[in-house]
This record gives sequence, structure tokens and C-alpha cells, in this order.
Amino acid sequence: MITDEIKKIIEELFNATPSDVGVGYGTKIKNGEMTNEESIIFFVPEKLPSNLIPENELIPDVEFVLSDRVLKTDVIEVGIIKPFSPPCDPSCYDWANTPPTNRLQHRPIQGGISLTSQTKLGHVGTLGFIAVDIATQALVGVTNNHVVIRDASYTSQRNPSGLIENEYDIIIGGSVQPDSAFQTGEFNPPDPSALIGQVVRYVPISASGGVNKVDGALISVGSSPVIDITQSFRQFGLTYNSPYVFATTTEINNLLTTNPMLFSSGRSTGVKQGLPCPLRTFTLGSSIPVSGYNIQGTSTTIPFTDIIGFIRPENDPNLSTICIYPIYPGDSGSALVADFNGTSKIVGLVFAASDYYAFACRIDHVASELGIQSWDGTNKPYVDPTTITYITVPGFNSVKTQVSGGDTYWQVGAYNLTISC
Repeated sequence: MITDEIKKIIEELFNATPSDVGVGYGTKIKNGEMTNEESIIFFVPEKLPSNLIPENELIPDVEFVLSDRVLKTDVIEVGIIKPFSPPCDPSCYDWANTPPTNRLQHRPIQGGISLTSQTKLGHVGTLGFIAVDIATQALVGVTNNHVVIRDASYTSQRNPSGLIENEYDIIIGGSVQPDSAFQTGEFNPPDPSALIGQVVRYVPISASGGVNKVDGALISVGSSPVIDITQSFRQFGLTYNSPYVFATTTEINNLLTTNPMLFSSGRSTGVKQGLPCPLRTFTLGSSIPVSGYNIQGTSTTIPFTDIIGFIRPENDPNLSTICIYPIYPGDSGSALVADFNGTSKIVGLVFAASDYYAFACRIDHVASELGIQSWDGTNKPYVDPTTITYITVPGFNSVKTQVSGGDTYWQVGAYNLTISC
């Protein structure tokens, strides 16, 4: 079980290692076989002989002794982790030749289908699931901010003389316009029938010196035919036919111990549900560098912490041999679901991967930072786009939300040297 003490060790090691190395908690591998030894795992782009590594960049070969536990260390080569060998079972890769129907337009909408926004036309991700905005009790769609947002960085970390983007100023220097959300997201320009709502808020990203646990955004969703309360709580293609509750913090902390089968449905790789294409938890509490985030028009590597790592094992549930592409670019924003004794619960929001290793933000962090709760499938109101208002405040800062007139406004970028919310 992962604990706050282990998370602190991971964070300290992550801050002390080179920027392209990630750190997480899992089980040590010896001679290609999983052991039962708890381990602090270092994710490196490439394993090199120790004589080729600068002394100040060597991974420590030590044991971490806690009050009643001993954690070994292990080093895993993961390649470059990006937001998004021959296959193990060819049937798991049919999506490479025959696009899954997740990419089509669907009404009513469900989790696991293609999505884009006005500011990201030409880039496609996945609508993860429908949730409830705690403040208004309205239904909202959940995805990654990098799926629907051009530049999610805090304004405090922007260069005033550089490219300054406001998510609701579609044409730079133009009037404020909504950032429309489209399903399907496959076409540029989108058909008018693809419009399902608009981006309403996101978790800003800290590009340096801050803590990032969530890559997440919310979109408004319209009433019928966009939403149907008898179907829209489902994950497209998954057989579970009840509303998906959010897993508890304890359930997530114990994923390596309980080792439930993981499911997911995404735009690019379609439905991933059990054998012969299993998904399993590989690490918890991981701190990882994720490349490719747009910060004022520049591709930037962003550090994330307390992340779930998962893989596709060849010989389930043994994790010693893993298959390529547990997810693929375009699956970003999809829900990671775990089977707890017949009850499916959302444990994470998928947001990044290398070729063999995939990563998801914990759903407890997602819920907390986006202000959402799981939807029980009952009637709920919808966001009225005409009630969405914007304010500006002077200067650049790292405040995610601001209260004005009793209402909470979320940071959505910078414009003319002012913060827009």
C-alpha cells in the first residue's frame, strides 16, 4: 500500500534526479520476473552502463527503511513519455488498421469517444466521462486540459513579451468568444452537428517550481439528444451498465495490492476490457516528466506527481513481460476504470504514455481540483452557456480561482497583460 511517507520519498527523489527521470512505487523485477519486494522505481529514457553516466546522475542503489517496511530500488527503461516490437496479441491491435467506432459521432454521448475544441482543431482526444459540477450540480464532460486547451500554464509563468494566449479569445486580439467543444472531433472544420457544448474550466499547469497532479478540464454538455440519462453515464463499448462511481483514496492506494483488472475506452485504441488485452496497475505515486505541453507556443516538459502507472501485461496478471501501446495518442482524456469485485469504478484520468507505459491522474485528485463528483445517473441540470461570465484582474499570478461578487472564477489565460477568468 502506498502511504504519504512513500509519496514524500518519491517527491524528494524526483526533485533530486535529472529532469528526464521519473520515480514511482511498485514491485521490483529480477531476471525478467516480478518479485514480491516493494520498490522505489526509477523510470529512465534509456539504460546506460554506469561508466557512461555522470557521477551526479547515478541512480542510488540503496534501501529505504520505513518503520515496518523495506523498499528496494529498481530502474526501468521507459523511453520518452509523451501526452497521449511486435504486438503481443494481434487482435488487441486491430485499431491500427480499422479505426474503432469510438471515433464516430455518437448521440447520446458517453465516455470514451472522440473530442476536440475550437482552440485545438486538428488535434483529437477523448471525452472521459460525464460528472457533476459540485458548485452547480450541473452535468459536465471531463477530459484533459491538453485535449481542449491551447496553453494551460499559470499566467505567473508566462513571458509578457512572448505569445500570450487567452482560451476565450479565439482569434488573438479579437473579441471574447466561447471555446466550443465538438464530438466527433475528427474533422477540421467540424460539422455544426458536432457541437455539444463549450470548455468551462480547467486545472492550470505549473511549468516550473510547482506541483502538478491533474491534467483536467470540464466542458458543458447539452440536453437531449446530446445527453440521455439512461445511457450517458456509460463507457462506450464496456459491458458495465451502471453509473460509474469514483474510487476512494484507500481503494486507489491499494491498487497494487488488490490488483484489479483495469478497463478503458479511448478514441484511438477503442475498448480495452479484460483478456486477451488486459490492463493492470504497475506503479503508484509516480513522479514523471511529460514532454510536449504547449507553453506560450513552445513545447515544454512538465513534471507531474502522485500519478498512476499502468501497463498491458502479456501473461496476465504477471507483469514481467509487457505489450506495446496500452494506450496511444488520442486516448488522452479517457477514464481508467477498475473492477472491484464486480463493481466498476473510475480510478483515474488517462493523460500520458511512452510506448509501453501509460499514466493516469488519480480520480481523487481530479475530483478535488476540478470540483466534481461522480454522477449517479439521475436527472441533473445543464450548464446554461449564456450565464458564463468573464472578469479580468491586473497582473500575472498563480491563483487558480478567484471569488468576485460571491462567484468563483477560474483562470483561463492572459490577454493584454491582464489575467482573464
